[in-house]
Amino acid sequence: MKKALTKTRESHITVVLISGPDEEIKKVRLSKPFLKSTAFLTAIFLSYSIALSTGYLYLDQNHKTALARIEHLKEDNQRQSVEIAGLYNYSDRVRNKMEELIEFDGEVRSMVGLKSESDKRLEEFQQELQEKFRGILVASRGESMTRLSGLEKAELAEARMTPTVMMSSINNLDHSVEVLSGQMDIQQEEMDKLLSEVDARLKYLEARPTFLPVSGRITSRFGNRRHPFTRRHDFHGAVDIAARSGTAIRAPGKGVVTFSGRQSGYGNMVEINHGYGIKTRYAHNSSNVVKKGDRVSKGQTIARVGSTGISTGPHVHFEIEVNGKLVDPIKFVNSDT
Repeated sequence: MKKALTKTRESHITVVLISGPDEEIKKVRLSKPFLKSTAFLTAIFLSYSIALSTGYLYLDQNHKTALARIEHLKEDNQRQSVEIAGLYNYSDRVRNKMEELIEFDGEVRSMVGLKSESDKRLEEFQQELQEKFRGILVASRGESMTRLSGLEKAELAEARMTPTVMMSSINNLDHSVEVLSGQMDIQQEEMDKLLSEVDARLKYLEARPTFLPVSGRITSRFGNRRHPFTRRHDFHGAVDIAARSGTAIRAPGKGVVTFSGRQSGYGNMVEINHGYGIKTRYAHNSSNVVKKGDRVSKGQTIARVGSTGISTGPHVHFEIEVNGKLVDPIKFVNSDT
């Protein structure tokens, strides 16, 4: 088909349509205002179509980008939730170990006779943990889910942890680690202190008289009595233990021999300084095995039973002096202090 434009008048345009050489010629007269309006509307339509297509492509690309970001966030959240759960489990195990250490501290102190405050410290530790976690939210509905778009928020709701939950969990974990870290430092100091106290306590128990020097019958107890020779009432600051002559007399505690020789009325006598203000004496011995200055250990033989000095028969006159004062030997060796 051929087209031809012929200007008939200034206000009109004639369009001549020729289909072929033998066909009838058709003419269409179009006014200039009509053509201008048509061209304007066509331009608007084309512009709108282009803008719509461009907007659709832009939104589609943003949608795909948002979905990819959401998937990435889901993976990160799931991975981080697993890691946080693992860290919480670890902090729980550490807390349990700390509680066990505090209880162990108390048990050790009890075994060696030291004062224990483990129950009080355990209660304070648990209370401190509760105070640290008080007021910390696991999730806050009124808080913003960071700066995500509405589409991302909707998609992210399907994930296991929202940013708010994640941050709250991390805050919880930070507080837990802070408390446990501080408590571990305290417990380390307590353990160092415990080792020092136990060492000192063991040394004290090693030196402290904890048994009678011989096995035998008690013939005279500590306190007021009738003297076997004068028959007068007097104070007896020891216990007399009858035993066969020559029986080994053993040191009931570790110490240093401060006297070994004869003493008026006591015959052969040994005196041991155990430290801590404690001294012991063993009199009427048939012989002394140790000499002044010797260091003796608990259970070591220091003399042998005899009847030297003023004596009614083979026995051990056993004295214990604490801070310059004579005490009942039987009560002392049987006490826990």
